[in-house]
Amino acid sequence: MAHPYFIAINIWGNSPTSGQGPRSDSQVINWTEGLVHSRHVGLTRSCVRIRVGRRADLRVKLPIDDARCFFAGQQVIALVPAEAVRLETGLFRRSRQHLNRWYGRIVLIEPSSRGYVITAKVHGESWALKCTVPIVGASRPPRTWDPVSIVVDPHAIELISSQGEALLELNEWECMRH
Repeated sequence: MAHPYFIAINIWGNSPTSGQGPRSDSQVINWTEGLVHSRHVGLTRSCVRIRVGRRADLRVKLPIDDARCFFAGQQVIALVPAEAVRLETGLFRRSRQHLNRWYGRIVLIEPSSRGYVITAKVHGESWALKCTVPIVGASRPPRTWDPVSIVVDPHAIELISSQGEALLELNEWECMRH
């Protein structure tokens, strides 16, 4: 099976449910695997909760007309564009409660053509997220090991089924594109 990163890059641009594909080949996309914990269908959208770590849940909001069906226990890959990840200084809340929020620390700062690519590790978990937008509330340039709040917009996350199902979805999207 292909590495999930390559599947993610291919599917992100071809998915009929994603708002927009990559703007360039250098776009940073985070991905993580997890198990669907629960699914709630409301009047305007459906919410899928995914267990992505030992204790962390990732909430994904999908349009109500999304034809895909995710069920509890299903293994999925969540694709999170780096532009959807926001870092806030300090350990207090500045955003709405219904966003994905974790506490963590900056572990890597890489210069890029558009500023910095900052990698923040989620506290108590083995995974990290990359961010390309400036840190909210920062009074000085970011430094490694600074504590941050990691916030992810649940509307910007794309879900695909993992394992062999992802390759089938990729083939279906390729067929629809031609």
